[in-house]
Amino acid sequence: MMHDERAFASGKEDVPPLPSIDRKPVPVVVPENLTLEEAMRIAIRVHPQYRQAVHQYEANKEIIGQAMSNYYPHLSVGAGYNYETGNFVISPGIPPALFSLIIPPSNTGFNYYQASATVTETLFTFGQRATQVRQARYNANSSSLQALWTLWTLLSNVEVAYDTLAQDQLLVDAAEKTLKDYQDQLQVSKGEYDVGTASKFDLLNAQVNLSNAKLNLITAKNNVKIARVGLLNAMGVVYGGKFNAIPSLTHTTMPQSLDTLTRYAMDTRPDFLALKQQEKADVENELYYKSTFLPSFGANASYSYASIFFPLTYNWSLGATVSVPIFSGFLTVHQVAQAQKTISAARDSIESLRQNLLMQVKQDFLNMETAAERIKTTKSLLSQAKESLRLAEGQYRVGVGSAVAVTQAEADLASARAQFVQAVYGFKIARANLIRDAGMNPLRQLQERNNKGVVAHE
Repeated sequence: MMHDERAFASGKEDVPPLPSIDRKPVPVVVPENLTLEEAMRIAIRVHPQYRQAVHQYEANKEIIGQAMSNYYPHLSVGAGYNYETGNFVISPGIPPALFSLIIPPSNTGFNYYQASATVTETLFTFGQRATQVRQARYNANSSSLQALWTLWTLLSNVEVAYDTLAQDQLLVDAAEKTLKDYQDQLQVSKGEYDVGTASKFDLLNAQVNLSNAKLNLITAKNNVKIARVGLLNAMGVVYGGKFNAIPSLTHTTMPQSLDTLTRYAMDTRPDFLALKQQEKADVENELYYKSTFLPSFGANASYSYASIFFPLTYNWSLGATVSVPIFSGFLTVHQVAQAQKTISAARDSIESLRQNLLMQVKQDFLNMETAAERIKTTKSLLSQAKESLRLAEGQYRVGVGSAVAVTQAEADLASARAQFVQAVYGFKIARANLIRDAGMNPLRQLQERNNKGVVAHE
């Protein structure tokens, strides 16, 4: 019977394995040219939030062993020594005629030695032990899935922070190109002003544009510094020195449809599956309280030695126990009712997350589609801005154009460069959010893109 109950208690379900962490603190070396995959692997190893989640799962896993211990015999041994008096204590019911035969009390002490071993075994509990084991397994599964969701969220944060740094680095490049263009424009304006073909306004306008370009470059460089700190924080690293992301304006789309992604999210997203495991644990908790209405059976055995002198005298005993609950002030009734309400709350939580999950995936998908359209538009805008500047400069050099037209063309090109970079990385950030919310492993998705020939930092 005990063997059948134990088999019934297994409750094992397949849960994705957790990537390993560094068990001891180790120094983190951030490469000077950091790839996205390297950044993700650093986060897996050392990020404190993921380490905390793993340790919490391991702690919950130990509760399974605690619940399983109720299936095994419990053995205890003990030994003792007392130096005590042996005076006879008169108890109610002793005839007064015997009082004269009782030895008067004295302070004489005696050595008293004792040693014993006791074995107890629970034989059957009508499912109490089985439900405790299954509940512990489901709780451990839930914490494992929560740890996995924590990791995927962190990896998504790393990807967003990495893309932000790469974007800001490219915006610095764009600002430097704009600065150089305005420097060239200023040189042309000075030359033409010196020979009298340009007005003082043209010269001042070129100087103002150059000063604004310098200010924009200062801001862009500061954004890079801030983004670098943000990436370190996303990786779980306090200090990583001066390092750079590897920018790329290439990008790949996700081939899955919206319906495919939403179905995939409901089947695989770890936090959603974790709530389902928690619901199963709550169901087992209700079954446990219901089983406490029923009796439990056990057995015990003991063997002891005791005496005031050696050799000690042995005794042994064998016994069986049955415990039948009769009345506990309606405690169990309220415990069952509480467990049922907890199950209802867990199911409401599942439905709430399901609705949020669908909304998040849809929003991410639409954001990614919009970002893809922005890339097409800004790429065309960039080509047009380059051609517009070329024509404006040509007309200005031959005397049929104005400095204002060149300035406007320069500003349009600078804006187009920035918008194109922001469109590409806006797409990548939207894709990273979609990968996470659809329940996909960000690192595995990155590796699949790499295997398809996309550069590592894409």
